[in-house]
Amino acid sequence: MNDRTDKEILELIDTWSRTLVPEQAQFIRDLANLEPEIRPLIAEHVNDYDEILPTMLMGDVSRWVVQIVQESADPASRLAPFFNRLEQAWGDGQNPVSDLIAVSFVENIFDEPGVVELLGPELTRYYRIYTGQDKVRRDEMRPMPGVLKQVLKKLRRS
Repeated sequence: MNDRTDKEILELIDTWSRTLVPEQAQFIRDLANLEPEIRPLIAEHVNDYDEILPTMLMGDVSRWVVQIVQESADPASRLAPFFNRLEQAWGDGQNPVSDLIAVSFVENIFDEPGVVELLGPELTRYYRIYTGQDKVRRDEMRPMPGVLKQVLKKLRRS
C-alpha cells in the first residue's frame, strides 16, 4: 500500500461512517424521550466523553436494564415500552441501529437470563445466533457494502 491508497481508503471509510451516525443519534434521542431514566446516563456519558459514543452508551443502557430487571417487582411491564422500541428500531436487522442494538445491547446482556427472556422475537433471533443456538439463514446474510468492495479492490492493487 502507499500513502495515496491509504488516504483513499480512509476517505471511503469516513464517508461511509458519517452515514451511520444520524440514525444512531436519532435512536438514542428516541430512547431518552421514551425512558426519562436514560437521560442522566446520557448526560453523564457526554460529561465523561464530550460526545456521544453510541456503542459505549448502549453498554450503560444495558447495565441500567439489568438493574431494572433485578430491582423491579414487574420488569416485563416496566420495560415493555423499551423492548418494543428496540424491536421496532431493529427493522430488517441490516441497518446502523440494529448493528448498535446487536453489538452494544444484546451482546452485553447475553448472560443475563432475566433480561434475555424479555427480548422480542427479532432480538431473540439475534441472541440465539450470537450464542450459537441457531445458524444464520441465507436470507439474513448482509450484502457486502459497496464501500467495502471498493476498499478490498484498492487493497488488492497494492
